[in-house]
Amino acid sequence: MRRRPLVGLLHNPAVPTIVAAAPTLVECLEVIPDRLWHYLGIGAGRDRFILAEEPIALLRRTLGDRPLSGHGLGLSLPSDLPVDEAMIEQVGILARRLGFAWYSEHLSVFITPRGSVPGAQAGLGLPVSCGAELMAVLAPKLARLREAIGGVPLAMENAANFAEVPEAEESEPAFFNRLHAEGRSDTLLDLHNLHVTERNGGTPAEAWLAALDPGAVTEIHLAGGDEMGGFYSDSHCGRTPDAVWDLAVRWAPRFPRLRAIIFEFHETWFPEIGLPGLIAELERMHGLADACVREDAHAG
Repeated sequence: MRRRPLVGLLHNPAVPTIVAAAPTLVECLEVIPDRLWHYLGIGAGRDRFILAEEPIALLRRTLGDRPLSGHGLGLSLPSDLPVDEAMIEQVGILARRLGFAWYSEHLSVFITPRGSVPGAQAGLGLPVSCGAELMAVLAPKLARLREAIGGVPLAMENAANFAEVPEAEESEPAFFNRLHAEGRSDTLLDLHNLHVTERNGGTPAEAWLAALDPGAVTEIHLAGGDEMGGFYSDSHCGRTPDAVWDLAVRWAPRFPRLRAIIFEFHETWFPEIGLPGLIAELERMHGLADACVREDAHAG
């Protein structure tokens, strides 16, 4: 029988309250490393990162003996820019210090060259054109990252796209399949990102999932979003929409290597979602995790 996936939360300042109220419902945590250091600016060179000891201590107290994974943002691996060695080294320091069980990054561009600024923040994840050129950019960066984090399992997350990339050489799920087949990374499947893409006129989520190798998926993200400027956004502002839950119920039991189901929300929305709402979300996630094991046993 397959191992039951863990249920967890992406860590933020509101998470300790949830863990204290419902400790058995939170089986693992995920953390964005960028939130665990102070950034001194590009002018500080390789010494521009200082670990934030108070947030690290709070994370450790909240974590207890639960598994912890890292979820990177600032490396912007698909960017056609040299890898940020200082940031990769900082991620590696945190991976060793906190004992990341696995690590993930995004198949989106967050850092772009702009005028005299060597690494300007785009403000949101920009889509990439999948194919041989992207693989040539990404593959050596993934190898360097894997080395820095001590060889723990590595996954890439699908993008939330607001526009289709014209004339892409390869579809996004086909590219994830190739990353997995070549041993470069597994897939962190963000189901809400698929919903965002579909809502904004992109590939239907069911068609995207049908093209993905089920054996590549090791983690699922759930989240909520809202309308912004005529687009539906991945704003992490509420509970998981019913349409995303429908995808989760249909597809999660099909992924034999699924290790974790993580809910993401932004801490500024904690008062609106409320502790009862978050507990209800976690309880529903436990039902999904149990279903993965039940359906696997039935299939056997």
